[in-house]
Amino acid sequence: MSTPHAPPEPAPIKPSNPLDSVLCDSGPMPPARFVIRALAFCLDLALILGVGALTLKVTLFENFPEAASIWADYNVAMQNLDYAKSMIFDMKGTNPELFEIITYALSTTITVAWFYFSAGEAFFGGSSLGKRCCRLRSISTITLAEPTIFSGIVRGGLKTIMLFSFGIIGWAAILIPLLFNKRRQMGHDLLSRTAVIDETRLKTDEPLTSSSTNSN
Repeated sequence: MSTPHAPPEPAPIKPSNPLDSVLCDSGPMPPARFVIRALAFCLDLALILGVGALTLKVTLFENFPEAASIWADYNVAMQNLDYAKSMIFDMKGTNPELFEIITYALSTTITVAWFYFSAGEAFFGGSSLGKRCCRLRSISTITLAEPTIFSGIVRGGLKTIMLFSFGIIGWAAILIPLLFNKRRQMGHDLLSRTAVIDETRLKTDEPLTSSSTNSN
């Protein structure tokens, strides 16, 4: 009596984008999760603000010798409610000297951030110091290797501009794409054709050892 054959198993569904099978939790290059990326960013941001503060300490008073007195006068003037309202709605018109100082401080911080992020992406294998501490690195989604120098500079620039120049809109442009792609790419990742992977979860082929083979 013949036994019935089991029904054939359905063919696996292939992803519409081959990258989805590579940059996924079960793939060979798992993308970094948001929490660990946030931790790496906080480490980078602390370093950027520290370097920016040291840079300003050296350069600010050279360019604005009266910065300390202007800031002291501002603190006193802010006790006046009308002055505080005018500063909120028109800082440049109310106190142009303070506006110039703040603009200089912001531009210096942005320059430090752009150089820091771009240098890490372009010259250190896609890893800033924060990423290295968290075992993360950027890769190109075109070659699956480390980003080119040009791509690293572009990625660092896009990240800096979104973070520091557009306020909540820039932050939204960075984070919202996380909701719509399986590779956990943020806005600057998509624009620069990069992704961030978690090196602690990379899938590697384990070499065959003598202990795992049976001798006849």
